[in-house]
Amino acid sequence: MVAPTFNLQRSAAACVFVLVSCSWSLVADSADNDHDHVEDDSNPCQLYLAKSTIPNAGLGVFAGTSFREDEMIGRVGDAAFPTVDQDWHNSPEGTSNTKSEGDYHWPLTNYDWNAPDIGMGAEAEDNSVTVTGFGAAPNCHFRLLNVHEHAASYDNAGLDRYTSPGAGASTPWFNRTSTAIKDIEAGSELFVDYGPNWFLSREGPFDLVPVSSSFEKAQAFLRKYGKLLVGSNNRNDLVEDKMALSDEAQRDLWNIIKTFPYPTRERQALPQDHKDAIRAIHGDIQVIEKENSIRAVEDLKENGKCMDNIVPRQSNIPHAGRGAFATRFIAKGGLVAPAPLVHIADKSAANMYEERIGNRGNIVRNDTAMIQRQLITNYMFGHPNSTVLLFPYSSNVPYINHHSTEYNAELRWATDAPWIHNEDWLTKPVSFLEEQWQSGLMMEFIALRDIQPGEEVLINYGDDWQKAWDEHLKNWKPISPESDYNNLTMWTKLSKASNGKDGYIRMEVFNNDKKTPIKTVEEQLVEPYHSALQIMCRVNVNHRHAYLFELETVPFFTRQWESVYDMPMDADEIHSHKCNITERYDNEDSSDDEDEEATGHQYYYSVMVDVIKQVGDVGKVEERHEIESVPRHAIEFINLPYTSDAFLKNSFRHEMQLPNGMFPKAWMEEEQKVNE
Repeated sequence: MVAPTFNLQRSAAACVFVLVSCSWSLVADSADNDHDHVEDDSNPCQLYLAKSTIPNAGLGVFAGTSFREDEMIGRVGDAAFPTVDQDWHNSPEGTSNTKSEGDYHWPLTNYDWNAPDIGMGAEAEDNSVTVTGFGAAPNCHFRLLNVHEHAASYDNAGLDRYTSPGAGASTPWFNRTSTAIKDIEAGSELFVDYGPNWFLSREGPFDLVPVSSSFEKAQAFLRKYGKLLVGSNNRNDLVEDKMALSDEAQRDLWNIIKTFPYPTRERQALPQDHKDAIRAIHGDIQVIEKENSIRAVEDLKENGKCMDNIVPRQSNIPHAGRGAFATRFIAKGGLVAPAPLVHIADKSAANMYEERIGNRGNIVRNDTAMIQRQLITNYMFGHPNSTVLLFPYSSNVPYINHHSTEYNAELRWATDAPWIHNEDWLTKPVSFLEEQWQSGLMMEFIALRDIQPGEEVLINYGDDWQKAWDEHLKNWKPISPESDYNNLTMWTKLSKASNGKDGYIRMEVFNNDKKTPIKTVEEQLVEPYHSALQIMCRVNVNHRHAYLFELETVPFFTRQWESVYDMPMDADEIHSHKCNITERYDNEDSSDDEDEEATGHQYYYSVMVDVIKQVGDVGKVEERHEIESVPRHAIEFINLPYTSDAFLKNSFRHEMQLPNGMFPKAWMEEEQKVNE
């Protein structure tokens, strides 16, 4: 598929590092939690969802226990969901241009990650990734970053594309872990790095979010403010009897400074409280902010929502893949999991279309041939009589499976979380939701009976979902791997030969196997790799030994692989190119396992790389590079775009259904017609 370039910035669904200039209605004091479980001291809650310590930032994620540096945060990593070619699928039919940002409503854009950061860069031409839990809920504070996030793993949980009707219906990307950057004290708010571009590229309240340089200027301002108060830069003079202003006057002056019109990032970096400003004059704003970012664990137990009551394991439900299992006893009426929501005003924004040739010979979407919906819609809640979809983004809630009769939990609207849940939104029309680009609603999964530790948590997805699944089971037919000519997934190029008895194999199988030799081009003529695989080599085609010949010839370069040039540790970009393995030979330095690990495993390889370069105004030049002594760790396999299970043509798609009594009447289509 040809799609427009779509460079998303990483974002998070907590959504929001926003300081005092924001006028959102998400801030209010959190109320008592009437239906939390009684916590077992031997199995404490590790993560809480609660009101953020950042003013006006809505929800935040807090450590229920302490974490050591490099320790994994929480019990397990989070699920990841690709959204592919979305601008292309929402572009006007018959054109290759994308719609502008405001032409279709998809607030998940503000919560997505760049696909390469999650290890999913090669899955599609234009791919952004939504990650639940730690990929969505924490805030960002550039001076207090304490969590580092990693790539996701790929595992289809036993849902084989050739034998299981559940293949492609659930995300195979899971266990996207997060680790502590430093020792973290229990009660600390957890902050991840959105990257400054996430804020700098956005308008509205994000214009005022401080970046690193903002705090330096704020600290310089505080020193001037201190001199104003006492007439000197001596920290010993900052005592009450030497102050030029009374405490009340200081408070009023600081309030003027903080609320003066035309706010800036630097002013937003200043402490909120006037007493904290005095403390930070000859100290560090960061120290003050760190102190203010810690809540008492008892306060979190009373006013927060435990996020780790469930973890994923292999489900007991056939063809469901992973399920959610209780980590502790949950009493009837107790909280299974909080579910903050991202809303989608029009479910058609998740539609995916077939290609056709446009009037100018370009590839455009065929508006009359919808062939699938985005995978993430399987994890959203909706209603047959509404266009609205709701995506819950708390940890592990995507794994909660369905049973039409033996379910032990249900969803309810949150009643005690005014710091994130805006109850008045439930009476607003869909047109209002379409104007909101940040999370502002929350549901909760509640136990309908006592749930024992290790028991799978199940809800009822609704009659419409059950009918759709039954129809899918009726129509789905197994297929043999031998009949797979790379024709099971959408937008892929058919191979000329069968992929053999093994069928589709993920790149991770080969990349994790460092001992089996990689086949040369000659060996692949007899026993080829699956057509969905591509071999990539870490080589620098702009190496200092490369030079250009006359344009009439094909430049040919032969050299030895050098780590300092081909795979530098501090490179701004990774030099990775499609390559062919022309020769394999023993690594003579590898006499035992220790040497093998140190020198790049058992074999060295010669590789051939063909590239096309643009040379100034001259034009394009083809080059061929033959590079010898390439170690195994400089060679990797990737799966070609659109070949993973997420793109299976006949995979199941259907949103879950909220009950009639729970789904807001104002969002129903009949109600919309009345209001028009």
